[in-house]
Amino acid sequence: HDATRRGHPQNRGVVVTGHNERARQWVHAGSGAFALALRFLTWWQAALLAAIALVFNALVLPHVGGRRLYRPVDQARGFPLGILLYPLAVLMLILMFPSRLDIAAAAWAILALGDGAATLVGQAVRSSPLPWNRDKSVAGTAAFIGLGAIGGVALAWWTRTAIDPQPSMTFTILAPVVAAVVAASVETIPVQLDDNISVPATA
Repeated sequence: HDATRRGHPQNRGVVVTGHNERARQWVHAGSGAFALALRFLTWWQAALLAAIALVFNALVLPHVGGRRLYRPVDQARGFPLGILLYPLAVLMLILMFPSRLDIAAAAWAILALGDGAATLVGQAVRSSPLPWNRDKSVAGTAAFIGLGAIGGVALAWWTRTAIDPQPSMTFTILAPVVAAVVAASVETIPVQLDDNISVPATA
């Protein structure tokens, strides 16, 4: 839900087509579905697949139509930083919580659904900007919290049966909600840090 993504007048120098950005965010959100596999994988299998995804995004994606997901800054840079940071963030979550893949799954859901929904809703719904960051909107932040919390709880619950001992239902329900609220709050801070790092790290 950045102003540059919405095409505000003050950002006319940044050319981002709505179609490409929406497609990018749908891919961003949809990639969270792969977190469903964490229920059936060992931590090292999950880490290996995340590493393969990182290599794929770096070396293969640009040659199979992935360049249409690039933003102008990616084109100028020569590589899509955010698209590379996404699987790297997932890999780091798995390595940090090898015995608690429910936590990795919840943070991944918040990154995929929360961050993705923030931009999609921020583009589609007119609402007031946040007082401390006019590039972020109330609607986008609310969507981040709502979808991020729902996705986080759902994936934490889905994955908890593979954890021994199983986490309590209180943790499974409350922790992702708190994580979504905190991650959404951090995402609104006007700093030059890619959301694909700040969001999962905070969650």
